[in-house]
Amino acid sequence: MTERLVVIGGDAAGMTAASRARRRRDPEDLDIVAFERGPYTSYSACGIPYFVGDLLSDVDGLVARSPDEHRKNGIDVRTGNEVVAIDVNKRRVRVRDLTGVGDERDEPFDQLVVAAGAVPSRPDVPGVDAEGIFGVQTLADGVTVRRAVDEGEPRRAVVVGGGYVGLEMAEALVRRGLEVALVDRTEQPMASTLDLDMGELVA
Repeated sequence: MTERLVVIGGDAAGMTAASRARRRRDPEDLDIVAFERGPYTSYSACGIPYFVGDLLSDVDGLVARSPDEHRKNGIDVRTGNEVVAIDVNKRRVRVRDLTGVGDERDEPFDQLVVAAGAVPSRPDVPGVDAEGIFGVQTLADGVTVRRAVDEGEPRRAVVVGGGYVGLEMAEALVRRGLEVALVDRTEQPMASTLDLDMGELVA
């Protein structure tokens, strides 16, 4: 009897696990289904600032393997589908279809891989969800930011966070002609990565 592997998350970790499982077991032996709430799979998150900064014009250049390519390799990738609950006793996940009216359905599994990624922390301050405020975690987030810069033609930006992504996003926005301020709660950028003397150079 064919077993079923369900993968939650369609980026690097989830699709690597799915691809490894497919190499080990044939489709007749193992059915693999991957649920991804966004439109992209297997993309380079590190390249998002380069796309926002217009060093890369085509977002597809950041995608290593599209959902269709995964499907050709025997992995049933379903983008626009978010797993909202897991029932380990009944061995099923509750999936919400984000492409339509938000219908939910249960999907069975024999084995489960959870590779949904982390949730970025946002400061608990009034207005954090206001228009013109963006998070940058996924490739879809990067597309949203670039569209806002392209269409809104903003003059100034504030980047909150002085880690890799914050610094690279600040640089990308400067390249696009914005006046940029970077705010971080630590004494220097990349405080968890660099020694004090190197952090001073970055600052």
